[in-house]
Amino acid sequence: MCGAYALKIDIEALAKRFDAAPPSVAYPSRYNIRPTQGVPVIRNTSPKQIEIASWGIIPFWDKTGEKTIINARKDSLEKPTFRKSFYERRCLVLADSFYEWMNGDGKKAKRPYRFMLKSEQPFAFAGIWTAQEDGDGSEMRCLIITTEPNGIVGKVHDRMPAMLLPEAEAAWLGLDTAPEEALDLLRPYPEEQMTAYEISTLINSPANETPDVINPIK
Repeated sequence: MCGAYALKIDIEALAKRFDAAPPSVAYPSRYNIRPTQGVPVIRNTSPKQIEIASWGIIPFWDKTGEKTIINARKDSLEKPTFRKSFYERRCLVLADSFYEWMNGDGKKAKRPYRFMLKSEQPFAFAGIWTAQEDGDGSEMRCLIITTEPNGIVGKVHDRMPAMLLPEAEAAWLGLDTAPEEALDLLRPYPEEQMTAYEISTLINSPANETPDVINPIK
């Protein structure tokens, strides 16, 4: 599961990296992005524009509107809950790192780790999006797809978000990319290109939104 991540790069640099126009609203550096919050995405229907979507999709079978799904496993994308969006509404969810927690020994608390590229450059999670009605009208929502972990993430957690290789981003968004081809893009990211380190439990509280969150444990 991916339940928290970060994006601290300047938005203009992000737009250059993904060859897309910046969002129409200001988006600050974020160190502790959580479900239901607005996140930068690039949709397959607008591949040259960064937009802001709410993280979490309300499944069609939830009549209360209270259930929010933030992740979908690669092997669940053909299920009715996700199939239409997977076939027709794929997106890039933009990030520069993500967090996972290692189980503590005995009564010790779980230990958080930050995962990122060695280059410290931003990247894209594979996602799907939908437009859903809420009390204020239509709202764009998204979720992040997860896959098997690589060797680095696997030391901490049994799943990892599906990070797309840069050369796979256009194919993921491509309206002519067949579902089976899209599934093949959801592979564990090459571990030799990644790094990780332990951070403090400041990350455990969504209220902590400062650069201190990503400082390594000394």
